[in-house]
Amino acid sequence: MQAQERLYLTEKKDTLVREGDKRARFLYAVPGDEIPNETAEKFGLKEGKLPSNKEAKGDGTKGA
Repeated sequence: MQAQERLYLTEKKDTLVREGDKRARFLYAVPGDEIPNETAEKFGLKEGKLPSNKEAKGDGTKGA
């Protein structure tokens, strides 16, 4: 899966967030970067993007 937006890991590297999120600490991917399917599934990515707030469940992690 290719990233469709800039994605960042939080301090503990257990949550993936969008650019501009105050929790963002480490750049993980920019548009066009390949994201492993396992990682996409873990963080709930849909078509290279994080789900919108309406679609999101929990704290941004999946299965944690």
